[in-house]
Amino acid sequence: MSSGTFTRFRLLFSGFLVLALSIQIGVCSETPLARIAVVSNPYITVLPPDEIKDENGSVRSFLATTGPESMEKTVNLVNKLRPDAFVVLGSLSWAGSPEEFQTVAGYLKQVTVPVLVTPGHRDRLSGAMEDFHRIFAEYRVENSVHTLNGISLAFAGDLDKEPDKATTRLKEQLHQVGSDKGVLLFSGLDRSVPRSKLTADHASFWRLVEEEKIALRLDPTRYGHQIGYTNTLPEWKVPSSAWSARGAVTMMNVYADRVEIGQVSDITTPSFSLTLPNPVAAKRMDSAQDDPFNSPSYSLDLASKPEFTFALVSDPQFDREANRDYLIQKAKAAIDDLNRLNPAMVFVAGDLVNNNLPEEWQLFNQIFNQLKPPRYVVPGNHDVLFNYDFEEKSYSAAPEQKPEYDRIVQDAVAQAKSDGFQGSTALYEKYTGSKPRQLVEHKDCAFITVPFLTTRADEEQVAYLREQLRKTAAKRHVFVVAHYPVLPAFGNNVQPNLGGTEVLSMLSEHRVTGFLFGHRHRNGFQTHQRTAHVLSDNMLTIHLFHVFDDRIVIGRKRVNAPLYEKLTVYSSR
Repeated sequence: MSSGTFTRFRLLFSGFLVLALSIQIGVCSETPLARIAVVSNPYITVLPPDEIKDENGSVRSFLATTGPESMEKTVNLVNKLRPDAFVVLGSLSWAGSPEEFQTVAGYLKQVTVPVLVTPGHRDRLSGAMEDFHRIFAEYRVENSVHTLNGISLAFAGDLDKEPDKATTRLKEQLHQVGSDKGVLLFSGLDRSVPRSKLTADHASFWRLVEEEKIALRLDPTRYGHQIGYTNTLPEWKVPSSAWSARGAVTMMNVYADRVEIGQVSDITTPSFSLTLPNPVAAKRMDSAQDDPFNSPSYSLDLASKPEFTFALVSDPQFDREANRDYLIQKAKAAIDDLNRLNPAMVFVAGDLVNNNLPEEWQLFNQIFNQLKPPRYVVPGNHDVLFNYDFEEKSYSAAPEQKPEYDRIVQDAVAQAKSDGFQGSTALYEKYTGSKPRQLVEHKDCAFITVPFLTTRADEEQVAYLREQLRKTAAKRHVFVVAHYPVLPAFGNNVQPNLGGTEVLSMLSEHRVTGFLFGHRHRNGFQTHQRTAHVLSDNMLTIHLFHVFDDRIVIGRKRVNAPLYEKLTVYSSR
């Protein structure tokens, strides 16, 4: 390579990195009107670990460690993201003591952008609100409207407790400000209030939403971030930075015609985000009831005309006894949602049953036969006979733990053998009518199913995958659907020295668009050498893949949720 060519390549690569970073932190060719970082419930405490108790008296000693660690990570992340403002929705403290307020203030002084804070119910526990007001005097914005680059940030912590009073105040405040660039509402259910008094039928509030063109409501929560939708107002639950988010922040980019919001934990890692209209300049989405799919997000994605859409779910794991009714309820809800959405096909990434009992397989078929789109299944470690007869001791405890199950399965295996089904996947093949490995082709895409039933990929599996990747070299997009992860970042993965490294090398060599899997009972996303690794949880979430010639738009949709986040990955071929 000549020095001139090398210089041009270096500049091009450097430019790509700058562009990728700009997209992640919201500084792109179209500059947003405002960029806002938000966290909730830092729960900073100076109590001894064994004295950190919640409302029910349960000890939450972990907050002694996660509170400060997460706050340090949050401050560093916000300073890297460089938003126009950093909003902290209470509770800032756990016990509401002046000592805890001072500790929080010490963290906030390290933030290099403007800070806005509101108190939460735990900040009020000790009756020390005078100290709160004094210590956070320069940051306080509760029950007020703050303007930021022409955007109105309306704070109403009393909205759920006193909706009439809060609505009247908000109307006056927003009228005085008169912002015409956008309105964001920050509220929050006080945990001392058992249920919000604000309902979908509260006429005065919903008139205010329409008249003042409120784009989004944000609420603090103790648990993971969630997306809601009441009438035509989207709602984003901001998770506790100490309890669940552990240092991640909610990041919003407000544009003239839209608001983009997502949970960011690392400035270099792509994250899912939700795009909403800014009603000041764009038409609101339909209510869920008025949308043909009960999902305005899905309707908008289909309006962009993908070539087709497919879906991924995982780990229904039907059990004869444990959580039987709950597992059925979850699966039925997901199938009802999938039938409404009607993707071209649905992949189920393993652990269809829990104990390989015939009645569990019959239950799987009973429920999943209600699925209208074509389904393709992959066996998981619970779907094979390793639990009953396998050379590795860690997989063969079932006969001792559940001897009655062992007898049932041995009888079922004998019957399956007489029906022509043998090997570790005999019952899986008999009851699903599917081979454990398949090549599925649809339009210009190929799907290779290869289960990786344990934390190793044996020579036969590796050889099969290599051959299928060669066969599908001409396809525009290739996806591999498995059960176990292969990236160590997800844990409990195919071990690098037991085939994992070779599998990752093949995915890169053949420019595989996506590696789709389950097993971990949670959601996750990573890119590794141009391949998107997508982890799907245990039937609480549907992953939707909108396929275009040059890209895949991945939607991560909570079952029955009208709105969902999405992320775009570009073709590696």
